[in-house]
Amino acid sequence: MAGAGLSLAPLDPAARSVLEGYLAELAAGLVGPRATRAGIVTEVADGLAEATAAHQARGVPASAAARAAVAEFGDARLIAAGFGAELAAATGRRVGLGLLATGPLVGLTWLAMAWASASGPAAEPPARLAAVAAVFGVVLAVAVPAAVISVLATGRLARRLPAGPRASATAAGLAAGLCVAGDLVLLSGLVTWAVTLGGLVWPLAVTAAAASATRLTLSGRALGRCVAARRRLA
Repeated sequence: MAGAGLSLAPLDPAARSVLEGYLAELAAGLVGPRATRAGIVTEVADGLAEATAAHQARGVPASAAARAAVAEFGDARLIAAGFGAELAAATGRRVGLGLLATGPLVGLTWLAMAWASASGPAAEPPARLAAVAAVFGVVLAVAVPAAVISVLATGRLARRLPAGPRASATAAGLAAGLCVAGDLVLLSGLVTWAVTLGGLVWPLAVTAAAASATRLTLSGRALGRCVAARRRLA
């Protein structure tokens, strides 16, 4: 609301109080990345400030001018719903880019751990983990394209997809959900390796586990944001 505060600063305190209440209700109805939500609130605040100033120029008292401006804009909840597509697209793109950026880093920690542990003198080949590797491979084969689609659906591809924002949020949610599943598979595989095979290089194993645990938490939150963004689509 910092930008909105700057937009309303020149107004009379009585008018600001009315408009700030409206903007708070609007902000509460917006679901999406913080920067996008802040931009929307600032945009609406600018319009409200201009409308209020126009009413005041005609001799309307400050608080009444603000109430008139709010009435012209309409119900804050309906205004928030009108930005559903923009917020869904922003959410999908942000989640998709985040997953694509962090995926290789998490993957490299697991590869380093597996290579170092399997190369140890006392280690046996982790043949019993073939099923875990296969399941994770399937998860990866679906999650990566889904994350890519979530980004492309908000770019040039959006022109060919009438439901671009919905597709972006859906694909990002799918990718996030699969990342949750994939990290659970990796963590269970690590436990299986430790119990049945041994020979883990523990500093790398702990690093890999921490990376997956962090991504699991963040992916779970991202999934929730994608679901919420889709529900807000008008």
